[in-house]
Amino acid sequence: MTQTSLPLDARLKRVLRFMPAPLGIVTSFDPDSGAPVGLAMSALMPVCLDPPAMAICVNRSGSAYDAMVRAGRFCINLLQAGQDGHVLPFADPAARDARFTQEDWRQHVHHSHANSRHGGVWFIDNAPAAIFCTIRQSVSFGTHDLLVGEVDDLITSGSDDILGWANGALCRPAPIS
Repeated sequence: MTQTSLPLDARLKRVLRFMPAPLGIVTSFDPDSGAPVGLAMSALMPVCLDPPAMAICVNRSGSAYDAMVRAGRFCINLLQAGQDGHVLPFADPAARDARFTQEDWRQHVHHSHANSRHGGVWFIDNAPAAIFCTIRQSVSFGTHDLLVGEVDDLITSGSDDILGWANGALCRPAPIS
């Protein structure tokens, strides 16, 4: 079977597999129990700087989706070399019990949510960036929702050595020259 004879979705999946993208652990919490939820994803992007906003694309059937939407908040944790051990528990449902078990997880309560019973979003301490967002808009398309979050806080380590995803594996984006 030639590439052009494959169905369109199979061809697109192949292209997306080798297309470089940032990789993040996106976290939130269940507003009823306070339990943390999260997923690994490369479907994240900046939207604008005025107001500062980020977008993520989440499958509505995913385990974190319902709690994240109900909480109305998420955090994009960008990773650096040495933090790659965070990926597998969030990417592989069989490793789910290892989520949030590393010692570098912290809970962040933004000042506007300080009186909330379970307002804390979990983040990775010393990550290159933990970008905290409040969901302001949602657009449904197919199986996913594009969630636009206004950035209301940001914690950075000062590192610009972030991990990405390309060719079906973790990578470190680097300049050509």
